[in-house]
Amino acid sequence: MLSAELWEEGATGIQEDSLPAARCLLRAWFEDPTGLLQRFDHFRPRVEADPEIDWETAARQAWQPFTVGSRLYLAPEWDEGPTPRGRIRLTIHPGEALGTGAHPATQLCLEAMETRLRPDDRVLDLGTGSGILTAAACHLGARHAFGCDMDLHSVHIARRNLVADGLTPHLFAGSTRAIRTQSVDVVAANINALTHQTLAAEYARICRRMLILSGFPDRNCAKVAEALAPCGYHVKETLTRNEWICLILCNAATS
Repeated sequence: MLSAELWEEGATGIQEDSLPAARCLLRAWFEDPTGLLQRFDHFRPRVEADPEIDWETAARQAWQPFTVGSRLYLAPEWDEGPTPRGRIRLTIHPGEALGTGAHPATQLCLEAMETRLRPDDRVLDLGTGSGILTAAACHLGARHAFGCDMDLHSVHIARRNLVADGLTPHLFAGSTRAIRTQSVDVVAANINALTHQTLAAEYARICRRMLILSGFPDRNCAKVAEALAPCGYHVKETLTRNEWICLILCNAATS
């Protein structure tokens, strides 16, 4: 109730800190605290001035480049430092769409692509988000890389990101139903386990050789594998990081 009152008084943020004996301390931020001491006098509040912070600069300083696998170097778009020798620079675009490379599931997908893609592959990044896996497929030498997402706004963001990176984007908004049968060699999808299970038959329809599936914790690993087995795709390798899983599944008929 107190938090609700603070929001109504114009709080720009509220933080709750636990204290001993089942008590808590509420910190509420206001542009102007005039009148608040009297309004909440029975809670014995105190006012502290926060220092002015340039949050954009602070965020950029906190977001440092990092390596993934043995070949990739992920750096934010504002980073002007050199790319380490032997590494491929993959520009990341923190913003509205998912996909900065910081999440373990994304890193597992990138590591799998790094070691498994072939130069003649046609790669589909399903649920492209920011376009990071599409960009990675391009940089890793895939013959063609495509991105697909149900969210039109994400497709616009991914296209903007890829163009800024000097890549020619092949992106579209829609479902797997818009994809021709057996038209891609590899599907890379970093989405939740239930969606993987639901799309199992579609994966088998559109993909000739390999699935790189992540975005789910280890407790869902068996369910995803079981959904793909009747479709002819079997687990070739399992990559793990913390609780996250990436399954590399191959079509026995073509791999």
